[in-house]
Amino acid sequence: MNNEDVQDLFNTIKDDVSGIIMSTFKNFRKEANDDVSNLLDNMQGKVELWTQQLANGKLSRKDFEFLVLGQKDLIKMNALQKAGMAAIRIDELKSNILNSITKSVLNFL
Repeated sequence: MNNEDVQDLFNTIKDDVSGIIMSTFKNFRKEANDDVSNLLDNMQGKVELWTQQLANGKLSRKDFEFLVLGQKDLIKMNALQKAGMAAIRIDELKSNILNSITKSVLNFL
């Protein structure tokens, strides 16, 4: 997997996540975009490593999914919290984003 492949993968993830935000949030789009941008920037290195390990057979699909979904409790959505978004909606967003990352990577490979 070369740098161009990684960039294509992250462009796909960003497009998918943008779609989630557009379809889910009307009043909090700016805050959601800010939080999700930070999330993707912070997770990119991990996702790249895990994707490479998955591609090389060092991780199983199940292990990859576990690692990505295990990030849920570590994700902070500060802008959405400050804007007054309900915790349950933030939790749903985190789950949708992590599921999108997992799906995008598994479809990519």
